Amino acid sequence: MKFRTFIIFFLLLGVLPDIYLCTGPAAGALTVWKMCICLPTLGVLVCLPLIGMGKRYTDAVNVFSYLSFIFEAPKFFGCLLAAICLHLIGAGPTVSALVGLGTGIAIAGTFASYIFLVSKHLRVNDLELSFPSLPEGFDGLRICQLSDLHLGSLGRARKYVRRVIDTANALSPELILFTGDLVSFESKEADAYLKDLSRLSAPLGIIAIRGNHDYMMHGPQSEEMRGKDMQRLLDMERSLGWKLLLNGNILLQRGSDRIAIAGVENISVNPFFVPTGGDLPKALEGIPEGTFTILMSHDPSHWRTEVLPASNVELTLSGHTHGLPFKTAGTHLASWRLRESHGVYTEGARVLHVSHGLGSGFAFRLGGFPRVDIITLKRQSN
Repeated sequence: MKFRTFIIFFLLLGVLPDIYLCTGPAAGALTVWKMCICLPTLGVLVCLPLIGMGKRYTDAVNVFSYLSFIFEAPKFFGCLLAAICLHLIGAGPTVSALVGLGTGIAIAGTFASYIFLVSKHLRVNDLELSFPSLPEGFDGLRICQLSDLHLGSLGRARKYVRRVIDTANALSPELILFTGDLVSFESKEADAYLKDLSRLSAPLGIIAIRGNHDYMMHGPQSEEMRGKDMQRLLDMERSLGWKLLLNGNILLQRGSDRIAIAGVENISVNPFFVPTGGDLPKALEGIPEGTFTILMSHDPSHWRTEVLPASNVELTLSGHTHGLPFKTAGTHLASWRLRESHGVYTEGARVLHVSHGLGSGFAFRLGGFPRVDIITLKRQSN
C-alpha cells in the first residue's frame, strides 16, 4: 500500500466518525467531551508524518497501532452500524446508539484482549515428528524453533524476551533454529536485547535465516541506508555466535550419520515484497544425495510453490504468519486464506512446520498465542 493511500485510508477511518459524532449524537455535548472523541484521531495524525519521514519510526508505528486498533477502528465501525440502523433500517436513535456503542466496545475489547491476554502469554509447543529417512544417530534430536521476535514491537519489554530465552534454554534443546524476523523495521530495535539474546545456547549451536522484515523492506530507509542497516543486523546476529544461512547449508555429523540444515533467503508469493535473492537450488547445493535435510524458509507459501515440486527436502520450518489463517497484506480476494498458516502439514513423508512466532509487526499480536516450539525428531521404523 502506497503511503499516500495509507494516509487517506486512516484519515477516513478517524476523521469521518469524529465529524459524524460531533455534528450528530454529540452535537450538544460539552467541548471537553468532543475533544475526548477527537483525541485518538489527533494522535494518529501526529504519528502519520513521523512514519512518513522515518522519525522515531518504530515508536510511531507502535503508538499508531494502539490508537488505530483500540480507538479508531471501533469508533468507525460503531458509527457505521449506528448510521445504518438509523438511516437505512429505520431504528430509533436510542437503539441505533446502543448498537453502535455495543459494536465499538466489542471491537475494542477484542483488540484489548490480544494486547493483555495473548501478546505476552508465552506457550511451549512440544511436538514429535517421525521420518523413515532420519539417520539413527539423530533419532531423538531435540530442536528448538524460534521465529518472528519482531523486537521493535515489544517496546521495552526485556522481561518478555528474557522469559523467551529462559524458556528455550530450560527445554535443553540440542539445536536452536531461528526462522526469521528478528526485527520489524530497523536494526537498532535489537540493540537493547543483545545481552539477553547472547544467553541463548545449544550444544549444536544456533542457526538463523532472515525473514521479510530483516531486509528492512517495511521501514523508512532509502535503498542505500537499507543495505547498510541489513548488514548491521547481520553483523549483530553473527556477534551473538549465530550461524546465518543465506542460501546456504551446513552438515551435522554424529559418528557415521549426518543431516543437513539448509537456509534460504526469503521467498514469497506476496507481490509487495522486494526481491531478496532467494535461491533454493543454491541453498541445497553441495548436500550429498540422500542426506536427510531440514530447510529453514521464512514464508510457508514457499513450501507448496517450490520446495515440494523442486526438491526432496524432508522437513521445512517456517514462521511469518503469526498463526493467522489469512493474509494481512497483498491480499487478493481469490487467495485471502493461507493454505499453511500454523502447525504441522504433511505431503507423504514430507513435513512443514509453521511456528506461531513470538512477536508481531504491530505493537501487539493479531494471531495465536506466542510459542516456543520444541521439536523432537524420531526415526520411523519400517
